Amino acid sequence: MSLNFIDDGKIKQAIAEVRSDSHPNDWVLVSYDSPKSTNIVLVGSGVGGSAELSRHLDPALVGYGLVRKVDRIDDSETVKFAYIVYIGDKVPILQKGKISVHAGVVKDFLGPFHVKIDASSLDEITDEAVLNRIQDNSGTRTRVLTGEGTRASSSSPSDSSRPRPKFSGAGPKSDGVQFANEQELKAEIREFRSGSSTNWLLFGYEGDNNVITLVGKGEGGVSELVDKLDDKTVGYALVKETEKIDDSLTVKFVYIAWIPDNIPRMLRARLGTHSGSIQEFLTPYHVDIHANNKSEVTEDIVRDTIKRAAGTANRVLSGAPSGASGSVHRSGVSFSGKASAKGPAAPASGANVTIQDVAEVKAALQDVRNDGTETDWALVGYDGPNSNNLILLGKGTGGIDALSERLSSDIVGYALVRTTEKIDDSVTVKFVWIDWAGDNINRMLRARLGTHSGTVKELFAPYHVDLHTSEKNEVTEEHIRKIIKKAAGTAL
Repeated sequence: MSLNFIDDGKIKQAIAEVRSDSHPNDWVLVSYDSPKSTNIVLVGSGVGGSAELSRHLDPALVGYGLVRKVDRIDDSETVKFAYIVYIGDKVPILQKGKISVHAGVVKDFLGPFHVKIDASSLDEITDEAVLNRIQDNSGTRTRVLTGEGTRASSSSPSDSSRPRPKFSGAGPKSDGVQFANEQELKAEIREFRSGSSTNWLLFGYEGDNNVITLVGKGEGGVSELVDKLDDKTVGYALVKETEKIDDSLTVKFVYIAWIPDNIPRMLRARLGTHSGSIQEFLTPYHVDIHANNKSEVTEDIVRDTIKRAAGTANRVLSGAPSGASGSVHRSGVSFSGKASAKGPAAPASGANVTIQDVAEVKAALQDVRNDGTETDWALVGYDGPNSNNLILLGKGTGGIDALSERLSSDIVGYALVRTTEKIDDSVTVKFVWIDWAGDNINRMLRARLGTHSGTVKELFAPYHVDLHTSEKNEVTEEHIRKIIKKAAGTAL
């Protein structure tokens, strides 16, 4: 059942043109030369994106396409590639059965891409739908989840109706993490997201291996969940809360990553590579909380985090308009709304965090975002071990390595780093938010960090990926590139 690429030189040339920024062609489509064949031929390539590609598809056809799109973050434009597997609803059943085997071969032939789109309707591969999928993946599209954890009506139909990412069996992901009895876990999550009275789920590792299983669930909310958290084991939780705005009740989902200080160092070193798969498995959710102390996981903190993300908390940075929007997470990528404007910051409600010189901090972050400057990192931290006052600790060139030299075990630091990812001949700019909490920081400060995170995220957003760590060996160019590739879907 091996595939044959007929005139593969011609197909490769068409792919190279789509991948070249200097060539106008932005789509290529291949298919079988007949329904019962294993010969792949070039159907076409050209200008006009997925809309033009769609003209070559029909309900009786299987098509494999590569589309080039431009994603924009602030003043930076990045090139993204979408791999489309189209299976028309009139394709014979026997042919459909072979596609799962063939799709991987074609994928490797077409080369790296950022998102994969499985479609059976042309509505799922319109230009808008493809761009929405790309922006979902990169975190550059604002989108709201309904109480059931599905897309709000403002999303395009093709985007809201598409299936969630699939994992097969309990096999290892690319980072080595596995999910025991995966279908049963998914069933528990679906029931949790429905009208079930269960309002928290806790997942953890089976013994010393990389297998994730359900540790517990309950109806007693955050306080009951906290009782199940162990100071020597890692936990990943989903919590269901309700938020009341005027007379309307909305359901919100919260992802909590519990990583206590006392876990073994070898396990801690693996967590950064596991987080992407675990977050993807538990998406969608409205907000996330990373905690290593039980004082960071309380009902008040959870509710305050939800309110800040939804824009319903009463907190405004001086001189800034109210209503800054929060963040929604998918696949380890996070995107938040507007940060504050100029002027010194008033304390955020419930958080008591202030920014001493907002203009200076925002100017430093803007330098990092500006492709015209050499500044590629900026670091913000507290002006004392017992302080809630954030100041600019430094900025400069030299990327991750230069930033790492400024991090020590006795500080908390929030950093924005600009780096690049290269796919074939295309170079795309990526922004990374690093949340550094040294092992030796003041315990009272550590307990307050969970209440600060929402305000800090708003300040640094948008970014493509985030890293929460206290380990210097994770703040390296190599590790960051792995996280970026995993989030973008270009990891091998």
